Amino acid sequence: MKILWLVNIIMPELSEHLGQNVSVFGGWLTGALNAIKESNNEIAICTTVTDKKFVGKFEINGVTYYNTLRADVASMQNDFKVILDEETPDVIHLYGTEFEHAFAMFEVADKSKTVATIQGPLIYYKDVVYGDIPSEICEDKLTHKVLRKLKKGGNSMQLQKESYEHRAKYEMEILKRAEYIHGGSDWGCAVGFSVNQTAKLFDFGLILRDSFYTNDCWSYDKCEPHTIFTLFNYPIKGFHKLLDALAIVVKKFPDTKVNIVGNKFRYRHYSGLRKNLTDHAPDYNWYVQKLIEKYNLQNNLNFMGFLDEKTVKEKMLKSNVFVSASIIENQSTTLGEAMILGVPSIASCVGAMQEMIDHGEDGFLYPFSEPYMLAYYICKIFESRDLAEKFSKKGREHAQRTYNKGQNCKNLLNMYKTIVEKGGKQ
Repeated sequence: MKILWLVNIIMPELSEHLGQNVSVFGGWLTGALNAIKESNNEIAICTTVTDKKFVGKFEINGVTYYNTLRADVASMQNDFKVILDEETPDVIHLYGTEFEHAFAMFEVADKSKTVATIQGPLIYYKDVVYGDIPSEICEDKLTHKVLRKLKKGGNSMQLQKESYEHRAKYEMEILKRAEYIHGGSDWGCAVGFSVNQTAKLFDFGLILRDSFYTNDCWSYDKCEPHTIFTLFNYPIKGFHKLLDALAIVVKKFPDTKVNIVGNKFRYRHYSGLRKNLTDHAPDYNWYVQKLIEKYNLQNNLNFMGFLDEKTVKEKMLKSNVFVSASIIENQSTTLGEAMILGVPSIASCVGAMQEMIDHGEDGFLYPFSEPYMLAYYICKIFESRDLAEKFSKKGREHAQRTYNKGQNCKNLLNMYKTIVEKGGKQ
């Protein structure tokens, strides 16, 4: 069986071959790739790049990689046609439907051989992109519009919303016409079903990064008390809501420390005209800084930037609790990694989170818009070793079922076999 993937990142072994930093995103792809290699099936992987010097075809460890130029849809279609003609795959797997290149591939691919994996569905993300932040703060002011006109910045939250709305139109076309959709969860399948009631749906989970499938396990005695591990990225991930909760938590546990992985946050100390411009053209960083200053949390937060796999694991194992505060989410592999290590976990009750945690049994779920509930649950775990150890044991067991490597590898290959057999090929 010949398989062709279209992915949103340069895969790790190709990044190393090109002398580039390995992406911290898409960790589940590596595990899936290893499963295909071990199954003795052939695979080629295609992605798009913005720098022409990285365009090309590469053969590494039995895998064929294609880097094509990220361009307009018509140009990408032409590039993908050439690849499809050369590879003649039995299965085309679109890992993600949220970018224009997925639509370009979908348009030129044989639909009876193509499966689309839903990752972060923009058709619904676009409606909550502000993450419960008041629209008067998010929407462009005159200053932003001037900056954008002059091409000197103006990277507002509204600009991100416009990007989501634009790309969601392409995603909608894929999901409406797809014959096979991999939702990755009941929630992901529901997203696919809401658009296309005739597609064949697959709900099996993803495969985590290899280092999380070990005997390493969280221990109360080895964790740093009152330490939280979480993410900082864009508004949908809800970091600002965690700050609202922390304002309450630190009143009882003033030594609380939050280790934050993701976008590198920078404190800005502007004055005069520059401060005035910034206040009139706020971005998410600006909004977060205002909350940090409002709640006086500067000494409680440790922004670590993006970390490699090994360091993420080390930091998780030292945490007292993991928090996922998203306003919308399909399967959170970061939550999955925390739980499979046994880190006591809390998540907002959105999307597929309610499939990953049984509230009160192996973790806590809370309403996204009620940060005081999050604060209450953080404090409950902080003050009870018994509760933390219960969530650790049962959460690990739950994650081992959801992210069972052998079973999910088998499910992935069975999905491909279903597509091939229905197409009449052996």
